[in-house]
Amino acid sequence: MFDLEIARILFDRERKRILDVTILRGDFRFRCKRCGVFCCMLGGPIIKRIDLKRMVDAGLNPSKFIEPAERRFSQQRDVVGVLKQKDDGSCIFLKYDEAAEIYTCEIYEARPNVCRLYPFELLIEGDEGILRVIPCCNGLSLSTGEKVDRRFIEEHLLDSLLENL
Repeated sequence: MFDLEIARILFDRERKRILDVTILRGDFRFRCKRCGVFCCMLGGPIIKRIDLKRMVDAGLNPSKFIEPAERRFSQQRDVVGVLKQKDDGSCIFLKYDEAAEIYTCEIYEARPNVCRLYPFELLIEGDEGILRVIPCCNGLSLSTGEKVDRRFIEEHLLDSLLENL
């Protein structure tokens, strides 16, 4: 069975910083293949207040990209809606670069936190969090992937993890 838990992280919630990281899967690697198959083609992600602020600060007009969240998402803390989707179900900001044969995000720097973390998620209980992997991503466990260790977490996921506190 695929072990979903990658790391245990101890936080200082008041100062919004990581105190300790315990890597649970020292062999785990990840590299985004920019395929967009599971992250961007399965509907619009939830938008929280902090995501909305980042998008508005980037000059985006919320009425053009947000719609009401389904009931199951609206119960989550700070959810203001979901990103609209195209007729094919993909995110409205997903674009295919035919020349490079990859998908790109039109709002990459302002993308929602859930997109910034994918294919990882953080389950928080008190001052501790468990970093888990979402197992349907094509970039998981690739031999050419980057090792998911403390450096990886701090370099690629830290800001997004701290937004969840």
